[in-house]
Amino acid sequence: MKKIILLVILFGILIYIGCDKVSNLEYNIDSSACNSCGECIQICPVDAIEFGSDGKAVIDQTKCNQCGKCVTICPKDAIH
Repeated sequence: MKKIILLVILFGILIYIGCDKVSNLEYNIDSSACNSCGECIQICPVDAIEFGSDGKAVIDQTKCNQCGKCVTICPKDAIH
C-alpha cells in the first residue's frame, strides 16, 4: 500500500512539472522561411508579432498567448 501511495505522489509531481512545460508553448518564426507577407501580424489578436530589423516577422513571447492563429495562417509554414 505504501508503494502505491508513493507512486501516486510521484506521478502527481511529474504531472505538475510536465503540465507547466506543456502549457507554456512558445511559437517561433524561422526567418529563412518567412517571406515577410505580414499575414501573421494582421491575425495576431494580442499584437505580439512585428517586423524585426531584418524585415522578417518576430514574436514577442511576453505578449503571445499561444493561440496558434499565426501558425495556421502562415503560407510558408515558417511558424513553429
